[in-house]
Amino acid sequence: MRINDMLTEITVIENTVKDLNFDTFSQNQQALRVILYGLAVIGEAVARTIDELEQFDSNIPWSQIRGLRNMVIHEYFRLNLVMIWETVQIDLPILKEFLLQIQNDLINTE
Repeated sequence: MRINDMLTEITVIENTVKDLNFDTFSQNQQALRVILYGLAVIGEAVARTIDELEQFDSNIPWSQIRGLRNMVIHEYFRLNLVMIWETVQIDLPILKEFLLQIQNDLINTE
């Protein structure tokens, strides 16, 4: 699975926003690009492994995570920055914990 890829991108996003608030985030084009790229990579990794991920927990909104990738790529100029900020602040930490648990489970079953 692409757990490490997703965790790497989450770390990059966390490091990018750690000293930002919404106003500075929304005005910082470099940070926006880094974050949107990271979200696209996460969405692509989910798209390629969704069946396996759903076996771990079907309650995680995997399709929505995959859909965010499509939105970032195809609707770039119409993105809702409040939604992106909330995703980064609220949803990514939850996803990170879940991915770390999957990673740990995989290591312990080897």
